[in-house]
Amino acid sequence: MENILDIIESIAHEKGLSPENVKTAVKTAFIQTAKRLINPEFAYDAEIDDETKSIRVYQTITVVEDDDERLEGEEAQAYIGLSRAKAEVDPDVEVGDEFQIEHDIESHGRTAAATLYREIEFHIQRMVEDDLYNKYKEKIGTIASGRVTRVDGKQNTYVEMDEVRAILPMKSRIKGEQFHVGDVVSAVVRRVNIDKVNGISIELSRTSPKFLE
Repeated sequence: MENILDIIESIAHEKGLSPENVKTAVKTAFIQTAKRLINPEFAYDAEIDDETKSIRVYQTITVVEDDDERLEGEEAQAYIGLSRAKAEVDPDVEVGDEFQIEHDIESHGRTAAATLYREIEFHIQRMVEDDLYNKYKEKIGTIASGRVTRVDGKQNTYVEMDEVRAILPMKSRIKGEQFHVGDVVSAVVRRVNIDKVNGISIELSRTSPKFLE
């Protein structure tokens, strides 16, 4: 893929992320796409050429003894026998040496493009969530403010705070107080969690001793 560095710079600027971290995420996305499209058992690597602004994906092949059982297993294409390697690759090659075969991800057509897009989106989103998690984890025990976006049937209040949405549970509200959509609310950041399914979640409290000080 050409102009990958321009894409990386654009993503980094838009998401407020480090270009180096985005580069790592994009390389991981290409590797995962290769695993999905070619073979999940193979060992891949990705390299970005700063001059051409392109990225290349390689499959790593390991040289093993001619009688190695892995040459007959499901992962056979990840290995090559010593005799064959000496004849086809390099007469000085030794057991344990590795070499790489380049794979053109784009040759797989629309399936590759769709898979790659999903992988990049997934890894970038995880990176954004990790940054937010670290940011708000440091704010535990401090007061934060946001605007109410919803109050559910159990009177739990959902608050939009900059890049994230937090929840102020009914049990963590001061007795008798009510909130409506559009209200600005201040509360103590009580808990910050993150998981692969739901992403980042933040719980607020207005009954914490620190809020009532």
